[in-house]
Amino acid sequence: MGLKAALTQLDNAVQDLTSLHVQTFSGEINSSTIDGSQPYDNIRKLVQTASSDSKITLVAETLAQFDGDSYNFVKQELDNIPKLALEVHKNAVQSGIDTRLGLLNLFKDLF
Repeated sequence: MGLKAALTQLDNAVQDLTSLHVQTFSGEINSSTIDGSQPYDNIRKLVQTASSDSKITLVAETLAQFDGDSYNFVKQELDNIPKLALEVHKNAVQSGIDTRLGLLNLFKDLF
């Protein structure tokens, strides 16, 4: 790998560490191709291209930037959102924060 490619990969990794984006969906995907063996990207593509016979709803979204700026969305009808979905979202955000803090501490210890 050349220096330019390595620097590009490093830049992409740093950008990925400086923001956290979590989307939580609820609903049904009517597909016989989901059996748990697919990689994450295949599941994400199914959600993104869900047909009209699928019932997918974005219930929560969080985008947190390294500088402290954040964007949060929660579906308006909170009574219709499964409590488990909000708990999963909260845990995913916390896990993302914890992972980034751990990686930053790792890098800090290297220098």
